[in-house]
Amino acid sequence: MANFSTHITVAAAGAGLLSVLCLQVGLADPQEALMLALLGTIGGILPDIDLQHAYPSRIMFSLFGIVAAFMVVFSKKNDLSIVELWGIGLITFGMIRFPIWTVFHQYTHHRGSIHSLVAAVLFMLLTTAFAYHVMEKIPFMAWLFGLFVFLGFILHLLLDELYSVDFMNTRIKRSFGTAFKILDWKKREKSTLLVIATILAWAVTPESRAFWDTLLSADTYRIIGSRFLP
Repeated sequence: MANFSTHITVAAAGAGLLSVLCLQVGLADPQEALMLALLGTIGGILPDIDLQHAYPSRIMFSLFGIVAAFMVVFSKKNDLSIVELWGIGLITFGMIRFPIWTVFHQYTHHRGSIHSLVAAVLFMLLTTAFAYHVMEKIPFMAWLFGLFVFLGFILHLLLDELYSVDFMNTRIKRSFGTAFKILDWKKREKSTLLVIATILAWAVTPESRAFWDTLLSADTYRIIGSRFLP
């Protein structure tokens, strides 16, 4: 399994490069590109939030709380007072860092249901819904936010599987296959709840036609190709 430092470094590098691409081809403005890089980095460490009461888990939930607090505060209109904005930010951080963190660890175990492709989709949908309903982003940008979290999440799973292969001794470690999986079939009840949560999250996401039209358009890749090299 790749360590925490490797995951966050690779995720930050990948998300940073991709966010610059989005900026250069006009898919995001500078502020949005910075947020995309941050979300991709967060996605790269999300699968390890189920490390039971470990130091990295506390760091990650604190980070999630800080990011969520800023995202909520910055999405509010300027007619609120400074004290009200401070209060909103502190409440958001406190909810994520303490009660959500505590409840989360009561129902998860490391490399379980969270370490799966369905969980990656769930976090993508939750990010998209949050960006649309709370941050009031347009549907395209909300889905782009979610995509970066998804890509960072997938990168984490791939890294863990890569570290399960001992290339020097040409052997497969026992951990191979536990990282990159669709669901945790051994924990059927938790996996069922994860699927239900994913369906519910999908139900509150905005329409995605503009996002997919842009993502799958040949014109998009022609623009990327024209700006890719000097």
